[in-house]
Amino acid sequence: MTAGNGRALAVTFGAARHRPGRFVAAALLWVAWWSVPAVVGLLLQATFDAVAGGAPVSAVTALLVVLAAVEVTRLVVFVAAVAVWVPWWVAGHTLLRTNLLRAQLVSGRAEAGAPVRDAGQAVAVFRDDAEDVMMLADGWIDLAGALAFAVVAVAVLLRVDATLTLVAVAPLVATFAVTRVLSDRIRRVRRADREATARVTGFLGDVFAAVLAVKVAGAEDRIVARLRELNARRRRTSLRDKVLTDALYALNGSTVDLTIGLVLLLVAGRMRAGTFSVGDLALFASYLTWLAGLPRWAGMILARQRHAEVATGRMAALLPGGDETEAVRPRALPLDHWAPAGAGTVAGAPAGVRPVPAAVRLRGFGVRHRGGGGVSGVDLDLPSGSFTVVCGPVGAGKSTLLRGLLGLAGDVEGTVTFDGAPVDDLAAFMVPPRCAFVPQVPRLFGASLRDNLLLGRDLADEPLRTALHSAAFDTDVAVMPAGLDTVVGPRGVRLSGGQLQRAATARALAGGAALLVLDDLSSALDAATEQRLWRRLLDGRGDGAPAPTVLVVSHRAAALAHADQVVLLDGGRVRATGTLAELRAAGLDPLAGVPDRRVRR
Repeated sequence: MTAGNGRALAVTFGAARHRPGRFVAAALLWVAWWSVPAVVGLLLQATFDAVAGGAPVSAVTALLVVLAAVEVTRLVVFVAAVAVWVPWWVAGHTLLRTNLLRAQLVSGRAEAGAPVRDAGQAVAVFRDDAEDVMMLADGWIDLAGALAFAVVAVAVLLRVDATLTLVAVAPLVATFAVTRVLSDRIRRVRRADREATARVTGFLGDVFAAVLAVKVAGAEDRIVARLRELNARRRRTSLRDKVLTDALYALNGSTVDLTIGLVLLLVAGRMRAGTFSVGDLALFASYLTWLAGLPRWAGMILARQRHAEVATGRMAALLPGGDETEAVRPRALPLDHWAPAGAGTVAGAPAGVRPVPAAVRLRGFGVRHRGGGGVSGVDLDLPSGSFTVVCGPVGAGKSTLLRGLLGLAGDVEGTVTFDGAPVDDLAAFMVPPRCAFVPQVPRLFGASLRDNLLLGRDLADEPLRTALHSAAFDTDVAVMPAGLDTVVGPRGVRLSGGQLQRAATARALAGGAALLVLDDLSSALDAATEQRLWRRLLDGRGDGAPAPTVLVVSHRAAALAHADQVVLLDGGRVRATGTLAELRAAGLDPLAGVPDRRVRR
């Protein structure tokens, strides 16, 4: 067994161990469903022999009633199998995708996986590769049922006529051998198709993210040409994959016609001699129809095995330590019932109500990028309700510090306490209503402004108006013809840079946050709007509720002037901390560019 086979089977049977009782019950039901035709064939043999032998009508009728009852039983087994299998199937998909997503979201350390290269790769892995793994599990169940039937069927047919049985089985064995030979090619073709699909999806995501850049450069025709080129490659790889897979299925399915034809040619003499009855012929025809499914399912399993090998290899690249079994790490999934309202949200203040500002402390804090660089040795106190500005030259690690505190960048070290309590998993903890984040380049969904602010939260208009006012965005919304129902376009492309930043700020404020983290928020704002934004953020909601603790990256004079403390970063380490006046008195002016390294703190 190759390493690829081992990976695919480890993940597949690891998924089977999730909710094992349901999996075993479903497997037994499907095997029973596959096995019932063995009884049907024997009943058909008895029925046709009874008719040919002139048996009483009552006897034939009784056999037909039993045959109908068996078929009804098989239908009931099928319905039960689907009812048991589908919830396990959905849970298996959810387990794989949940573990993949968790590996992307946890705060560094051993549980973090390598980040996805682009959106196209993420879509392909989370959607298609997880599907391929679960399809392999599904195929193994069907193959087990087909094998159970085949064992019974071949044993019965050998007792009727051993020679005919061997002749009938030979094409099935040959078909299986052909499928086995082509299995490596199936794997290569599937890998090429997955990669081509990821390139198309990723390119489309990049285009929608850079619509304005495309328009300004007049590159529409070249973009379309590139998309056609990528789609042409994907069309070729997808066609190869589809043709090869379908050809194998067709080859496996055609064996039933060949085997029945061979049997008909060979039984003619036996039937004339009276050594082969009409019932025997019905038995062979019935069993051969189902036996033909054995090589088909065996071939399908080989194809799905190769697909799953590609899928697990791609999944492993996104999981901690490249270990594909992390995809099936046991995890509780609330799928057995509808989740109650509010389930899955982080405990905290009610929606729209701002929590008490948080006090945050960092000791020996650092973030190491896997490719090198980062920040280290950061000791920083953010008192409750304070306003802290981080500044420094380009590449000093300002955004890295913020993203590391949120559990969004690299491997973290040191300790972080939130209101005196240590935080172990920053990515899971630093979420609303504890923390809200506005990145350097915020993104909106291609929906209405209202939907972007709510993000599914159940908020009245008053908290939205308050958030818009605090973000200095209320005047802009007031002059929009559709107001909050204005559609902002993909990633907010219909808004200006400053409007995009303030809309994202309003979104962060709408649900309330004890800690507000802003990365270069006012870079696209004019001086008057920027002054209004900082003043409103620091004044609180205006209804008596306090302003949150604010941590911001900025080089703007307005932000530095309002700061309770300024943190000067240089080379990934804290060079100095104090008010703007204290830093200037020490010869360190954040507004003067890169600090002079000769000046002592």
